[in-house]
Amino acid sequence: MQPFRKGYELPPVQSVTSGAFPAPALLSAPPSRPDSGMRMSHLLQPMPSAVPATSPYQRFYDSASGSPAETTLPDAPPMTSAGLYQTSPGHGQQTAAQLQQKRAYRQRRKDPSCDACRERKVKCDASESSSCTECNNRRVRCQFTKETNRRMSSIKQVQDLEKQLQNTKQQLQHLQTGMMRPDRMVDVDEGVPQPMVKLPEIEYRPVRRSKAPIPQDFSDVRSNLRRYGCGILKVPTPYRQKGAESLVTGDAPELPPKNLADHLLAQYFNCIHSVLPILHWPIFIAEYEKVYRSGSLLGVSTEWAAVLFSVFACGSIHTNEANREEEGKKYVRTSCGIIDVWHDNFNLDRARAALLASIFLYEVNSKSASWVWIGSAVRVAQEIGLHIDSGPWPAVEGEMRKRVWWGLYAWDRLLALEMGKPVLINDQDCDIDLPCPVDEQYITEGGNIPDSQQTTPLLATIHVVRSIGQLTRTLRSATISPATLETFELHFNTCLATFPSQFHPKTDQDLDPRSLAPVIYLQNARLLLHRHNISPFCPEIVRTSAMDYCVSTALDTANILARCMRNYPTKPGPPCINDPRSHFASCAGSLLCTHIWRCTLLLLFRAEYAGALACVQALASIGDVRTVNAACGRYLAFFLRRLLVRIRPSEGHVVDLDHDEEMMAYVSGDMQGTTDGSWVWHGSETGSQLEGMGNATLESSSHRTEMEMDAEWEGWEWIEKTVQNLFNEKHQQQQQHVAYGQPKLEASASSSTLAPESAGSASSAHSRMTIASII
Repeated sequence: MQPFRKGYELPPVQSVTSGAFPAPALLSAPPSRPDSGMRMSHLLQPMPSAVPATSPYQRFYDSASGSPAETTLPDAPPMTSAGLYQTSPGHGQQTAAQLQQKRAYRQRRKDPSCDACRERKVKCDASESSSCTECNNRRVRCQFTKETNRRMSSIKQVQDLEKQLQNTKQQLQHLQTGMMRPDRMVDVDEGVPQPMVKLPEIEYRPVRRSKAPIPQDFSDVRSNLRRYGCGILKVPTPYRQKGAESLVTGDAPELPPKNLADHLLAQYFNCIHSVLPILHWPIFIAEYEKVYRSGSLLGVSTEWAAVLFSVFACGSIHTNEANREEEGKKYVRTSCGIIDVWHDNFNLDRARAALLASIFLYEVNSKSASWVWIGSAVRVAQEIGLHIDSGPWPAVEGEMRKRVWWGLYAWDRLLALEMGKPVLINDQDCDIDLPCPVDEQYITEGGNIPDSQQTTPLLATIHVVRSIGQLTRTLRSATISPATLETFELHFNTCLATFPSQFHPKTDQDLDPRSLAPVIYLQNARLLLHRHNISPFCPEIVRTSAMDYCVSTALDTANILARCMRNYPTKPGPPCINDPRSHFASCAGSLLCTHIWRCTLLLLFRAEYAGALACVQALASIGDVRTVNAACGRYLAFFLRRLLVRIRPSEGHVVDLDHDEEMMAYVSGDMQGTTDGSWVWHGSETGSQLEGMGNATLESSSHRTEMEMDAEWEGWEWIEKTVQNLFNEKHQQQQQHVAYGQPKLEASASSSTLAPESAGSASSAHSRMTIASII
C-alpha cells in the first residue's frame, strides 16, 4: 500500500505573494518536505546552517535560558498613534548615515546659503537637519526663500531622488504583501518592510546569567535574615530550606481495585508518559506498590497522593470504557480534594498534580478549566525554582526538575496555540538545561547519567513548541509575509529532520499510533501558520497560495494516518486487545482529533477525497471516545451537506469554491473562535446587544440534552459513505477523461493514492472494501 502523494507542485511562497515584482527564490517544494531545496533569501537574517549529521540531543545541550523568538518583533510592525508604521532601527541608522553624508556635500561652496548669510555675504554651514551657526548666534530664523537659493547641486538632486525612490519602494512592498488593516485600508505612507522574525536554533545554547561577586563572608547575615526576616521575606528558591510535608490523615480516600489501578497505570504510561515523562517511573511504581501493600494512603504525602489519582484520571480517559469520563472526573475530584490549600511549601508533586489535572480537563473538552490549571502548575514550578539552574541536586531529582519544567513548557505552548492565548512562560525566564535523552530507568540515585544521542519524544516536542511563542504573536497580524512563512518553514523542516525516519511524510513505514504526538504537534503548527492567510484580509493570490500549502500539510497528515491504520481488519467486528482501531482510539487525544478535523475540511474543500477518507476513518475509529470528536463529526456532516449543494449545481454553472466566501468561512473552522483570526463576527452584536438576541432559540434548546443534539447529525457511517461516493465519482470522471483522450482533472492525487480502508460502496453501506479494489 503506497503512502499519500501530492498531485500538484506548490509554487514558491514569494512568487504568489509578491505580484509581478521580482523577489528572491524561496520554497521550491511543499512546506512539509525537509529536503525540498529550500534556501533563505538575502532579505532574511542569518539563520542556522544545515542540520548536522549527528543527533542534536546530547547531554551537553544547553538551550533553555532564552530564545531569540521572545525578543523579536511580531510579524506586523507596531502602529504609532497616528496609525502609521514606525521605522525600524536599521532604517534609522541608514537615515543618519545619509544625513551625515549630505552635510558634507552641503558644506561645499556650490551649495546654496540661507537668506541671512546671503545678505551678510558670510559662509553658511546649514544642513538638512539643523540651522547654520550664524543664524543660531544671531537668534534669527534660518530659511531659504529667495529664488537663487532654491537651486541645488546635482549631487543634492540625486540624493533627493534616491530618497523618494526608497519611499516609493517601501510603499509598493506594503501593497504587494497586503498589509491591510481590519477596515480594509492599506497603510502606505512612510511604510517600512516587515521586520524578520527569528526563531530559536535547534542547537542554540544560551549564555548563562552572570552572578555578582561576593565581597565578603555573609554567613552571619544569612543566618540573621533567616531568623529575623521570617514572616517578612522568603528566602529565594535555590537557598530555601524544605518545609514540613503535608501527610494524609483522617479519612483517606479509597483506592481503586489493584487490577483496575494496574490497567490505568499501563494506559497512562503508553499514552502520556511516553511523551511527557514527568515521573521517575521506577520510583513511582515502587511507592505505588508500597501503598497497595499497606492498603491505605494514611501517612503518605498529600501531594504524592494527588499525583496518584491524577494518573488514574489520565489513564482512565485513555481507555475504551463507556464510563471512562465519569470515572476520570471522580479521580480528579479526589486529587484536588487531597491537596491542602493552606500548605505554603510546594514541591515537584504539586506541580505534577496540577499539570495532569490540566491534561485531563483538556481531554474532556473543558478547555478553559485546563487553561486555569496549567497556569497554576506554572506558578508552582516558578515558586520552587524549576526554571532556574540551581543545586547541587541528586541525579534523579535534578533530572526530574528539568523534565517537569519542560513538560510544563511544552503543554503551555500547545494550549496557547490551540486556544489563541498568550504563552505563560517566556523564554527569557528559562535558565535550565534541556532534559537528558535517556530513559529514566538508567537514572539512579548516586549514579551518573549516561550519555546518549537518541531522539526522545520529549526533546522532539520541545524543539517544535519553542517556536510557538513567536507563532502566537505572528498570528495576531492581518497577513503573514512570505519571508516570515519561509522562516517558520525552515524551522519546521529542521525539527522534522531530527525525528526518526519513519515519521517523514515520504516514507512508507508502519507507525505506532501511540508515538504520533510530536509529529502531529509539528503538522498542527504548520497548518495553523498557513491557514491564517486564507482570511479575506489577504489578497486573492495570497489566499490561494495559503490554501495550497494547507492542503499539502493535510495530505501529509493523511499519509501518516494511513500508515497507522493500514493493518485494520477489513471486516467490522468487536474490538479486541490487539486491534489497531482500539489502540488508535485509546491513545488519541483531543488535539489529534481537532487536527484531523481541520485536515478533513481542507481536503474535502479541494476535492482530495482519498486523503479525506483516511482522515474520516481515523475520526470514525475514535468515535465517542473523545468528547470533542463528536462535535467534529457533527460539523463535518454539516459541511458535507453544504458542499454537496455546491459541487452538484445546475447545468452550465461552474463550481468555484475559492471565491465562495461562505464556504471559505466554513472551511476556516475554529479560526472563527479566535479574536485575531476571525472575520465573520465583525459587525455583529456585542455587549448589551446580545442580551435580547435569540431568546426563543435559547429557550427551546435549553430543554434538549447534549445527547439529543448529538443524535441529530447523521453519524460517522454516513460521512464515510458520502466521502467514498465522492471519491468514486471523481475516479469515474478521471477514467472517462482518459478513455476519451482528454487530460486528467487537475490535482487528482486521489486517483493514484490508496486509502487505508473505504467506507463501502453505494449499493451496500455496510460492506467494507479498500480503494485498491474499487480502482
